[in-house]
Amino acid sequence: MSMRYQWLTVLAVCPFGLDLALTSNHSHLFAAQPNAQQVLDSGIRLEDVGGRPYLDYVRECVDLLIQHGTDRYGSVRSPMLMNILDVRTRECPADPLELDESFRVTRRGRRGPSGGNLYADLPTIAAMVRLSRASGDDRYKQFAAKSANHTMTELVDDKGLFWWGWHRHYDAFRDVMTGHAGNHHEIHVQRVDWPFLWEVNPLAVRREIEAIWEWHVIDKTTGEVNRHADGHRGCDFAMSAGEMIGAFAFLHTKTNDDKWLDRGKLLAQYYWESRNEQTNLIANRPNAGMDRFDGSHFDTSITAFLCRGLLDAHEYTGDPLFREHALAYLKAYAKHGYDAGTGKFWGCLKLDGTPEPGPRVVGGYAQYEPRGPIDLWQPYAAGYEHPIHSAQVYARAYETTGDEVLLEAAKRWAEFIRAGLPATSCLNATWYRVYAEQWAPHGTYAGKYGRTISFFCHMQRLTGNKQYGQTARQVASEAVSRLYYKGMFRGHPVKPYYESIDDVGDLLSGLLDLHELTAS
Repeated sequence: MSMRYQWLTVLAVCPFGLDLALTSNHSHLFAAQPNAQQVLDSGIRLEDVGGRPYLDYVRECVDLLIQHGTDRYGSVRSPMLMNILDVRTRECPADPLELDESFRVTRRGRRGPSGGNLYADLPTIAAMVRLSRASGDDRYKQFAAKSANHTMTELVDDKGLFWWGWHRHYDAFRDVMTGHAGNHHEIHVQRVDWPFLWEVNPLAVRREIEAIWEWHVIDKTTGEVNRHADGHRGCDFAMSAGEMIGAFAFLHTKTNDDKWLDRGKLLAQYYWESRNEQTNLIANRPNAGMDRFDGSHFDTSITAFLCRGLLDAHEYTGDPLFREHALAYLKAYAKHGYDAGTGKFWGCLKLDGTPEPGPRVVGGYAQYEPRGPIDLWQPYAAGYEHPIHSAQVYARAYETTGDEVLLEAAKRWAEFIRAGLPATSCLNATWYRVYAEQWAPHGTYAGKYGRTISFFCHMQRLTGNKQYGQTARQVASEAVSRLYYKGMFRGHPVKPYYESIDDVGDLLSGLLDLHELTAS
């Protein structure tokens, strides 16, 4: 039996509780890489990347996505973007190669095979909106609005929730809303641009956020959430709550109804009241209990996504509680998570501030605990390790507050990331060893390149230090020379695919940041 069909068998046998089932009982399925590597030649040398305006790369890629990347399959055609395109044919493969599936997403459905998922394409949609601003050509924003509105009007479940997230996608070949492991509406690690979606369809956005309150907030008294909208107690991940807090705060600004502000604050307080009062560190998932690492440790999905959501909420409402909580967590991690001896950050901390030193575990759910130093370029799109996102949040928090502690932390992140360039390695003694040995030497994912570029552009704007901009250009040259192929960007150098889950949209936004930096 091929590995592909073994994977389908796993889905059929244990469609629910897949996180634990796959990692504890079926990790042997992912021990080997089944597909030959596909390293395409970009035709662009490192030193030649900057000879062309960065804006041109973005415009060329977006033009091709608009021309070739929509739902042209099955009997129903729509402006929905496909999650996977073969850059050689510019077609969505009906049955994409597995490639990095085992260490990038661990579940095939997260890639949106043979279809589309707006949640995964939010970075691309955001890049299109920005491209219109940068180029003066409004058709990119118009397309983004049309594409997003298709999901918000045509792909909605009976609870009023969009058919998007990490468990759902639309199969363009069969013209059906499908998914895996229960087809849950899931809020995970993405940032929704609520203002843009509201501009496109305010009634749909209001319905979505109201349904998030109804189905994701399990305890309306304590603020306990579940990343799945099944109405039951489940994973109360802080990273999921960050998205919800931002959504509730946003709706407050549009309705002037204080209940939405109160609901955002209720969720924020749920985590705050669980903190270690000596360190201000919180567990990622309080209801998991102390026997699970995510119930007893602080990790960078908190700094990346809970803190980002809190800062969004403060920006929307001006309520100081959101900013105070965000700054407390960011300062706590800056104090306890940085190892001055090595210049690195720890992957996770016990709530008393003690780092979890490692080594990392291979096998079982514990293998996802980021023990030891952060692995900057590790492949897993989900999980508990989000260093570049975190670096961006520190820069943003400093810009918002002017607090020098946050600037110092952002500078430490910058030096740590610089020391890890080029992005051609990651930890070896892990469950993703095959990636470390066979894929990482070729480079990293589009989104990691893009967020790194954006971070260093931001650091130059904050500090005036042009060396940060030089690093941004260095990373952009690496990204373009490794990922470009006849006008499109691939998700990884060892893939023939543009792939939404690889956050190509964040690379496009990073190049737009660099365009703006060099034009100023």
